[in-house]
This record gives sequence, structure tokens and C-alpha cells, in this order.
Amino acid sequence: MQIAIDSEAPTLAAFNRERGKQFTEGMVMIWLMYLNNMLNLRKPLTEDQIELCAITIVNDYASLKMSDLTLLFKRIISGQFGEFFESLSVAKVLTFFRNYNEERLNLAEEMSIRTHNDKMSDDTFNYSSSVQRLWYGAKGFNSKK
Repeated sequence: MQIAIDSEAPTLAAFNRERGKQFTEGMVMIWLMYLNNMLNLRKPLTEDQIELCAITIVNDYASLKMSDLTLLFKRIISGQFGEFFESLSVAKVLTFFRNYNEERLNLAEEMSIRTHNDKMSDDTFNYSSSVQRLWYGAKGFNSKK
């Protein structure tokens, strides 16, 4: 997932801005139709359900990148989200997106904290300001006695 996060791929929001909402929703609808075909379900999503899913995904998950969609759909198709019992629903698809997004946000937070901690540990000792801080601190300490 870190590769998907670090990818330079555009987000759904970027597509929305540059190509328009109709294009972006259509692109997501193609992904959902692909999912329907790949899972070979007895009761696949209907056209109306695909459209509703696409509209909701574009509105609620605009920060996801194309690399995220690729990874998410690979996970769904490979069964990492469990069995579908020969049917797929809007609720199931949106649950997959919600779970993926939560996992992504948690990982992004961990990565941010790790990067921050790495930068903090890389700080070199600034002799001049450290000595000043020690001197004035010690001076203030001595004057209280």
C-alpha cells in the first residue's frame, strides 16, 4: 500500500478538476464494470448500482489515487475482502472503499510520524545555539540562588 501512497498517480479529485465530474464518474464506472465481469457473479451490480457507487466513490474518496484504485480492485478480485456469496451490492463495494481508506489513512499517519522522527533524529548538534541555551539557562539558574 505504501507504493500506492507514494505513487505520482493522479487522484480522483485531480481527474475531477481536469476532466470533469462526468469523466471521473465514467472512469470509476468502468472499474466497477470490470469488477463485475472478473468476479463472475450470479447477481452482479446493476447499471444503476454501478452509477450510484461511482458517484459516491468520486464524492467520498476523491483523495484516492489511481494507484489506490488499482490496488483496491486487485484486493477485491483476489478475495482479500472475503467471499461475495455470488452477489455484489453497493453496500459491499462502499465498505471495501471505507476499509481501504481507513487502512490508507492509518498507514499515511504512521509514515508521516516515521518521517518526522527520522528528521528529528538527524538534527545535527548546533554548537552555537546549544551553548547559548546552556549558558543563559545556567546563568538564569545561578541568579536564582
